[in-house]
Amino acid sequence: MKKPATTPLFALCALASVAGAADLTLYTDGDFQGRPLNVVIDLRQLGSLNFNDRASSLVIEKGAWVLCTEEDFGGNCVTLEPGKYGSLRELGLDDAITSVRRRDEVSLGVFSDPETPPPGN
Repeated sequence: MKKPATTPLFALCALASVAGAADLTLYTDGDFQGRPLNVVIDLRQLGSLNFNDRASSLVIEKGAWVLCTEEDFGGNCVTLEPGKYGSLRELGLDDAITSVRRRDEVSLGVFSDPETPPPGN
């Protein structure tokens, strides 16, 4: 019997990388150089993606993001708005980001069975 396919977290991040649909992109070097990590979801530990304490620049396309120096959004945290940040040194975050999350909650919508009528009908 075959097991159902599952999609690990790193595959979702890789998909975002290919699709270019990242809301936040971290780079290992300044001025948007080096290896990128495209992010579309909150990440409690960048080490699971081999990106702990590696970011030196970043681009935020959508929403405000909270960048923290410890796991689970702890330590020194800085909130950044959309924009291009060619160096994280002045923010005290160069090679120091360990977790990232959106400042505001994002609703993915309500998913239901297409056969079930909406409430009130």
